[in-house]
Amino acid sequence: MPTNEWVTLVELFDRLEAEILKEAIEALGIPVQLFQEGVSHYLYPVSGPMGKIELCVPGERFQEALSWFEAYSRGEFIDNNNDETDNLELD
Repeated sequence: MPTNEWVTLVELFDRLEAEILKEAIEALGIPVQLFQEGVSHYLYPVSGPMGKIELCVPGERFQEALSWFEAYSRGEFIDNNNDETDNLELD
């Protein structure tokens, strides 16, 4: 894996999802760049193949980012025990 260049971690087709993942990975201290060809997302937001976004990380941090992304994809960060009533204060 090249260590001195940006490598694609994942290709996405939803700008909002790309931004959320970018923020989550950056919270780990890993730099992230989003690359999208053209300016279509500025003028007319599109999804599908025309709206492909590459989420890229530095080559030297790729394995770390990939491990996180695979855990995220498996749903390991979902709190299945989150009951909204747990946080309610009763009078």
